[in-house]
Amino acid sequence: MAKPFHRLFSLSFLSLVATFSLAQSQQKHFRFQKSASINFDTISVDYMPSLLVLEMPRHGADKMIHYSYPESASGHLKTQASQSATLNDMAVGHSYFANPWSVSTPNDNDVAVSDSGFVVSVINTNIHIRNISTGTVYPVKSLAAFTSPVNLLHQEFDPKVIYDPDRDRFILMCMVGFVDSTSKMVLGFSQTNDPSGNWNLYVVPGNPLNNNLWSDYPMIALTEKELFLSVNLLINNSTWQAGFVETLVWQFKKDSAYAGISLPSVLHSNIQFNGKAIRNLCPAKGGSGLHGPNMFFVSNRNFASQNDTIFLVNVTDTIGAPGSTVTVNALIADQPYYFPPGGRQKVAATQTLATNDARNLGAFYENNKIQFVCNTAHPANNRVTVYYGVIDNPGALNASVKGYYIPNDTADYAYPNISYAGSSGNDNQAIICFDHSSDTKFPGCSVVKSDGAGNFSGIKSIATGTTYINLLGNNLERWGDYMGSQRRYKNPGEVWISGYYAYRYSGNYPYAHGAWVAQIFRDEDMFTGITNTLPEQKLETKVYPNPTNEFFVVDFSLTVPEYLSFELYDASGKLVTVLLRDWVKVPQNSFSFNPQNLKEGIYFLNISGITTQISKKIVIQK
Repeated sequence: MAKPFHRLFSLSFLSLVATFSLAQSQQKHFRFQKSASINFDTISVDYMPSLLVLEMPRHGADKMIHYSYPESASGHLKTQASQSATLNDMAVGHSYFANPWSVSTPNDNDVAVSDSGFVVSVINTNIHIRNISTGTVYPVKSLAAFTSPVNLLHQEFDPKVIYDPDRDRFILMCMVGFVDSTSKMVLGFSQTNDPSGNWNLYVVPGNPLNNNLWSDYPMIALTEKELFLSVNLLINNSTWQAGFVETLVWQFKKDSAYAGISLPSVLHSNIQFNGKAIRNLCPAKGGSGLHGPNMFFVSNRNFASQNDTIFLVNVTDTIGAPGSTVTVNALIADQPYYFPPGGRQKVAATQTLATNDARNLGAFYENNKIQFVCNTAHPANNRVTVYYGVIDNPGALNASVKGYYIPNDTADYAYPNISYAGSSGNDNQAIICFDHSSDTKFPGCSVVKSDGAGNFSGIKSIATGTTYINLLGNNLERWGDYMGSQRRYKNPGEVWISGYYAYRYSGNYPYAHGAWVAQIFRDEDMFTGITNTLPEQKLETKVYPNPTNEFFVVDFSLTVPEYLSFELYDASGKLVTVLLRDWVKVPQNSFSFNPQNLKEGIYFLNISGITTQISKKIVIQK
């Protein structure tokens, strides 16, 4: 991609002050009945079906046509200097491999953590639950099994999860179906504060306007009384770039769903600026807690080669409120954002990691500010990094935006998210998380701390993968499309993230990706010696009888639970079969298998996980 930042656009309909309008949006009221209930812990039949969601980009999609929009012409040729690390360092508590790859791409990470210590992480296409207070790890369940009472075997994708600190409940949703006739959203509301228990399931149509379109790309946030969900409407059999029609905003009364009763809802459509639909509305979640009744959404011109427009959409009140409106404010940032290039990989081959565009990927509201993040090219080196923006006084006509670039001298950074990490009305600290990769560093995830005024900590690497990504068989691999981030509301300064992690799977897909979850503390002195829940452990194993022509038995013990893969290789190192992949509990375990279908000879049984690499020689003797 050619460098996009050596020319400026002439000033047109935008000026250096915001342009405010009352959106000519439309409202449509719905009322949804509870469709079913499901208990997560008792899901026993789970085939984990998954269609490998290639989901574009196709070969050459990085050479996308960019849209040229007018922008202000004041001072954008100056390059912002790399920020020095002026804020003190962060600390890492729990840090562990969570969701394993489930034959889908991209990863689509999200995470939620409760005040009592439940951590729920989701990716395409599975759910991982861990209780950090008790050390309990629940078996991974698929979205297919979770939605089975209401889904007709259509593919699930793009899961989202969020914790409600006011009601001490979880909400977990996912998209279903890739055309208008099958498109819908399944929304799950936990009946208690235990996500391994019962959930109420509701089904929301993906073609709510009956115009032959389907819904994609969900984003969710909560206010004190409601759940907000934004989705993009797309044309059937088109790409997500060219097939976009408009972004919808759903508004739900959350207490009705927790109770399992009829769910009042409002759909906001036709949200435009200057006659054009505003794309990819990112809701601004609560910072230190939930706010309301308003919900702000942040957007931009995500396909522009270079632009400085930030759209601020405001849904101003609750469902049924007589003064509820939707307003649009077009702001001018002091630093532009740029269309991002792909990310590099540590591999001699040519796989590039796709960054999609510069859409807003995370935002929160606190202290009369909205802090938000998106992908961008860095104007100093034309490599992908994070654009960090701060909107002051967002509810006023004179709202203003300052933008910053995360320094990317050593790696490429993309798919950021952000959560509030401050502790008072004068504290605007935030933790920004993002995926990293480079020509010397395998894909993983990192964090940096900001203070809302342009100061940053050093970048802290949380986890770096063990391999590169090669799933699609062409030059462009998926790298995202989201990263999870949530404040643990009862503990100011504590944020949980779920990021990208490249690791060796096996079989036909040895270069896959899973989710890495970590607990981040704003300051090192907040760290109280929490031990990594997946410390390196030695697996004491005993194989018997050996040799044999009947059942092999492997006895072993674990000190902490771990997701393990049991694989059988022949003497030449060729994979024969994967015998089992599952979460293994503590302490004592016994694994067995029958080699009756194998030829006589020497084989190796490999037992592997994130902290475990064990190989045992076995001899089959007929």
